[in-house]
Amino acid sequence: MTSSHDSRVCELPFLFITTMPAWAGMIIRSAFFVIVGVGLDRKTLAVPFILVLLIGSISFLQEREDLQGSGSLSSSTLTEVSPGVDWYSGLEKVDDYPLYVMAYEGDYGFTEYLRTGELDASFTDGSHPSCTCFAACGGEPVFGRNFDFPRNPALLLFTDPPDGFASVSMVDLGYFGYGVGDLPDPEEGIESLRDSPYLPFDGMNERGLVVSMAAVPGADAPVDPGKVTLGEIQVIRLLLDRAGSVDEALGLLGQFNVRMTEPPIHYLIADRSGSSAIVEFVDGEMVVLRDDEPWQVITNFIVVGSRAPGDVPCSRYRCAYDGLSEAGGLVSMDEAMFLLAGSSQSSTIWSTVYNMETGEICIAMGRDFDHLLRFQAPTSYGG
Repeated sequence: MTSSHDSRVCELPFLFITTMPAWAGMIIRSAFFVIVGVGLDRKTLAVPFILVLLIGSISFLQEREDLQGSGSLSSSTLTEVSPGVDWYSGLEKVDDYPLYVMAYEGDYGFTEYLRTGELDASFTDGSHPSCTCFAACGGEPVFGRNFDFPRNPALLLFTDPPDGFASVSMVDLGYFGYGVGDLPDPEEGIESLRDSPYLPFDGMNERGLVVSMAAVPGADAPVDPGKVTLGEIQVIRLLLDRAGSVDEALGLLGQFNVRMTEPPIHYLIADRSGSSAIVEFVDGEMVVLRDDEPWQVITNFIVVGSRAPGDVPCSRYRCAYDGLSEAGGLVSMDEAMFLLAGSSQSSTIWSTVYNMETGEICIAMGRDFDHLLRFQAPTSYGG
């Protein structure tokens, strides 16, 4: 794997809110239908309709200004380097759930980790997440993911290591000891996030490769004494940093042992070309299920040996699979988010849609599908 860094700079994310306040939109729509319903002519229609538009626009701009003041629309803090910290380029709260954004500058020692498999870091134990992931590659390829877990703050992490691909990933900050009543302090608590690149639960790199995981009842991975052993979540970092395609990702997975802790997991991997694969560990073997349709889905059961996509023990799988089947795998980012809404649960922390072609990312926090956050990931096209 090669990566060109001579002209690429880690692009800091930008965020924009896609809709005006719901009440303003309701007033505009209601006014329009009332005016049309009573049959008023164009001249009579024009004045009140323009007034309503102005009221809605002023409200929208005011809300936008308020959000900018709270940091939700501004990435300026991300360009400020904290004194004495050479790896951190700012932590910004962009959503009240909360969601934070951080850019991690420079090397986080992953090459050394791949050499030894030893990580000098500790993470707080978590319970079993129950998630939904799908790749939809019937058109412009998109990837959808619900992360269902007890409520914790989340981090959208941008990384650009000197020896790998730039990427963006989602991190559950509960594993770093934070909770909704104990949030990270941008001025004081950043050192605790130094190891955040080692705990991505889903992400996309600059080549358009997306990797995600979901918990399963069991996983029996092969063990080769001659190979370095990596943690199951650190495998996601391996693929984001070093793989530019599904084929490269599968090749990398074959070079390492994978240590499964609790809960055991399986993976869904997809790339910009429209290729995807499910990776599971069954009976001491790594089993790969390549796509035979332009979409694939995983939730929280082992697909190998199951009756999927027919009789499956998960309604969330059925919801996502049937929606993708009906669309032939051709869905927009908004349609992908709609499928995630349909398969979400009360425990859904984040819903993320990745556009593998354009690098766009759309996130809904805590099932707030009326308030979508959009970011742009670094992208590159190479051989």
